[in-house]
Amino acid sequence: AVRAKLAGTMTWRTLVASTASALVLAAGLLTGCAPDPGMDDDEVSSESTDVVEPARVLLCQQGLSDRTTGWDKGLFDLCETAGANGLDLIWDGDYPAFGALDEGGAYDALFAELDTNGDGNVTKADRATAVHLVGFSWGGINVTDIAYWLQHDDRIIASRRGVSVMVLLDPYQPQRWTATIPANVSRVWEYAQSETTAGDCSSDISLGSGFNGLPPRLKSSGTYCAQYDLDAFAGEVGHCDVPSVAREAALVNLLKRANYAPWKAHKEGC
Repeated sequence: AVRAKLAGTMTWRTLVASTASALVLAAGLLTGCAPDPGMDDDEVSSESTDVVEPARVLLCQQGLSDRTTGWDKGLFDLCETAGANGLDLIWDGDYPAFGALDEGGAYDALFAELDTNGDGNVTKADRATAVHLVGFSWGGINVTDIAYWLQHDDRIIASRRGVSVMVLLDPYQPQRWTATIPANVSRVWEYAQSETTAGDCSSDISLGSGFNGLPPRLKSSGTYCAQYDLDAFAGEVGHCDVPSVAREAALVNLLKRANYAPWKAHKEGC
């Protein structure tokens, strides 16, 4: 029901987002106030103002492909490795990531993880939780929707609507080439290819143009954002190779909320 309510017209979404952004940022995200956008991430000395350190949950979303085709090679490994290193990975049955067409099911699973006492609401009576989102390709756009729903879900108190870290891996949907980052996201990293490599997995279904993630659009200047054009320094990187190529960097983003030091010279703003 809440997803149906939030899926109104784009005009309604725009009005709500613009008025809600200031309230969410004023209340502060669960992991502390968003850092000044001019401050580099390794200059941020404190990640949380909670007396009890929040649990860290991770939700991953796949691209638009069958789970057996290998299109998402590297994504499962990234999510499982992050889970093995301290993040509570939300599984979709036997899979460490939710399918691209199950965006609603992914949100329901995240809400259930936040609603630890099972009363249908997320309040201070529930375990404090820092949300981490990872999305590849179609799923990269999906996780921005999930963050938006989280921001506007009236079953959740304002201080529990924040997203601590979002990692986007070549995010792309045919009707939405640019990922829009809601104001409740504290830190976001995007890794993308800028040119379609010969033999790219997305070439055939896109009539040769390929799926190339564009720089994200921020709804709030309080969101820390870094993007990396993998083709500029990592060789010819195909769409389906992005999760594997960016794996180590993304792990640092998720586990330390910091940039990957070996790639720091290649960081671009958003």
